[in-house]
Amino acid sequence: MTINVVVIDDHTLVREAVCRMIDSEEDLAVVGQAGGIAEGKAVLAANLIHVLVVDVSMPDGSGLVLARAAREASPRLGIVVLTMHNDDETLLEALDLGASALVLKSAPSDEVIAAVRRAAVAPDAFMATGLAEALRRRDSSDKPRLTPRESEVLDRLVAGDSIAAVAKRLYMSESTVKTHVSKVYEKLGAHNRASAVMAALRLGLVKTDAVGHARR
Repeated sequence: MTINVVVIDDHTLVREAVCRMIDSEEDLAVVGQAGGIAEGKAVLAANLIHVLVVDVSMPDGSGLVLARAAREASPRLGIVVLTMHNDDETLLEALDLGASALVLKSAPSDEVIAAVRRAAVAPDAFMATGLAEALRRRDSSDKPRLTPRESEVLDRLVAGDSIAAVAKRLYMSESTVKTHVSKVYEKLGAHNRASAVMAALRLGLVKTDAVGHARR
């Protein structure tokens, strides 16, 4: 089976080089190319394709936004993000939108070809150099590590309990509860209950079903 590919990149020399590289493989074929988002949408609509190779930054919009729309329209479409941006934000955004791979433009040609082939058969299995390290950095920066007791105290704060009520429910003294609360505030960068609750919700440490009721 021939894998049909569309390449979208506003840098003409890069786009043409990628197209030649793909077309040189017997099992791959470029069926369309575009130099921008608007043109790319038209090319995608006009062709039956298996893999989209797309740049991130283009004059008329974001290739990642286009990739997200393409993923929603065709869940089995392989998406290879080809970019010069070697940073966690771009990598993790590509992962979150459902791309199949992120490959740097500085990567060897065989890495690009391998990503295209893999995207065609496993579109929902993301691959990128440095993925594990980026995930570890995101986890360590986004979610402070709370002890089990601190997590329990945080849950009760979100639920609206007073210090006395937390102490009674968790069988602790009020002074011990205050110590845990202080540590929770410090780890969340909060100065009071309201800011601690907002930080906990933003970081996904708790989820609210209704005002004053929380669950982990």
